Amino acid sequence: MNPGVDFRRTGARLLLFLMMLGPCARAQAGPGPEADPPATTSSKPENNLCSLTGTVVNSVTGEPIRRAAVSLYDLSGNGQASHAVLTDGTGRFEFDGLAEGRAFVSVMKPGFLDERNVPGRAPGIAVQVAHNTSPIIVKMSPAGVIMGRVTTHDDQPLEGFQVRAITKQIIDGQPLWTNGQFQGHTNEDGEFRIAGLPPAKYYISVDQSQETTLSQRGVQNPREQSYAQSFYPGVSDLGGAAVLELAAGREVEANFTLAAEPIYQIGGGVSTQGEPVSALQFTRKAGEGSDFMQSAQIEDGRFQAKLLPGSYTVTAFGANGARMTTPGPSVVIGSDNPDVHVSMSPMPPIQVEVQAEHSGGTTDRGLPLQDGAPAMYLQLVPRSSSFRPRNFWQGAGGIPNVEPGTYSVEITTTGKWGVKSAQCGGVDLLSDDLTLAEGTQPSPIEITLRDDAASVTGTVGQATDPAPATVLLVQPHGRRNLVKTMPAAEGKFEFQSVTPGDYMLLALDQADQLEYANPEILNAYLSKAIHINVQPHVATNVNLVVLPIGR
Repeated sequence: MNPGVDFRRTGARLLLFLMMLGPCARAQAGPGPEADPPATTSSKPENNLCSLTGTVVNSVTGEPIRRAAVSLYDLSGNGQASHAVLTDGTGRFEFDGLAEGRAFVSVMKPGFLDERNVPGRAPGIAVQVAHNTSPIIVKMSPAGVIMGRVTTHDDQPLEGFQVRAITKQIIDGQPLWTNGQFQGHTNEDGEFRIAGLPPAKYYISVDQSQETTLSQRGVQNPREQSYAQSFYPGVSDLGGAAVLELAAGREVEANFTLAAEPIYQIGGGVSTQGEPVSALQFTRKAGEGSDFMQSAQIEDGRFQAKLLPGSYTVTAFGANGARMTTPGPSVVIGSDNPDVHVSMSPMPPIQVEVQAEHSGGTTDRGLPLQDGAPAMYLQLVPRSSSFRPRNFWQGAGGIPNVEPGTYSVEITTTGKWGVKSAQCGGVDLLSDDLTLAEGTQPSPIEITLRDDAASVTGTVGQATDPAPATVLLVQPHGRRNLVKTMPAAEGKFEFQSVTPGDYMLLALDQADQLEYANPEILNAYLSKAIHINVQPHVATNVNLVVLPIGR
């Protein structure tokens, strides 16, 4: 996509335009709220200008969609909608007075989604406007609905609970399940309805309760109780949840029966090895994630908290930003306890050691500079399917605050520097992941750089997708691929700081929807890739053809 085109930023302008356009269209169509706008008509293009016509249809039934808002963006301009119309009763639209060139057509209609509408992408299609451009067809999918009811075991409705539809996104070639986009709340009858959903696979979760209830009414000193997070059909972690497959325009039901757990009052003191902290975060683990969290303020070295029964890890952040934690799930809650002692210690950083090999045969220890800046950047990328933050190495000290888990190590170099090797305690980080166990201190990450990096440049044929094609530079290495990516801006690309060696090069039209971090998925496309051998200090130039994914 042209960097100057920001479709979300123009949404408010488009809606304002359509508000003004609607009364005008109704006036032309005659009285009555159900009157269709007239088919767009115009005189023949003047001054060698072009026209673009098309139809908006339901992708499921094939029927035309009337009164859909169609906008046209000139991709060579500033990204603002240059034209906007409503479709007529036959789903037809027409734009006149267009200059030749590449444009983008976007459609909106309540209750419908562009069939290419996926998180992180602008819905719509790119077109080449010319005098002989054929009419286009824009397909829209009817939006789906996930609905259900949240109750107790005795069928009492639970009101005010937040329900989330968790869907998969592809981020840097890796599938991640994210839950921030689609959500709803239960009403007084315990019912929820999440509408406007694109066809996809979903997990459904009910968040932990923000309110407490009483275990028994009408008795003296009843115990408070609450509800932990639950995934459909009633499990505590994502790994055991059922996937709901939602087709276009369909409704799927997901009912929850939740069991309340007793709340225990705890309090006590905190020792933090001299590092002052102001609050604690208690987290009850469930699979890769957690199902209950509660924070507690510290006053005069003591805390109070209300927790469900179970084993908790406790974390806090010191004044210098260092993450402190208990060694494993060391706080076990099973009764009221006013004298719990929480002992915490800073998470030790993972050290990074770098040495640089020069073409003349000499070796230096320490991170080299390139034009006054560090010549290498390193990050740990979680391999979890649930979203977790990345950890970055800034070139000094170690990598702080790294939670236990499995990570891939991504190394970026600049200028003449490339990566020769990356090791950690005998693990080859170029071919294997780094696994950090609970309560252990890993060996330092050892990186060796070489100063004979090259470049790979080239051109890419025009893609059919509105976004620029993505170029992948792939080097198979053991059980994984080392992949560099970049968009082909205006049909050109350039990879700098490429370590000499054998590579495969290919361009994909929707790489942001491909799990290219998975070798089994990417290998299906590598048979059509161009093989290159990158020599030290040499610029390799390649011309690529765009490969459509999934076809």
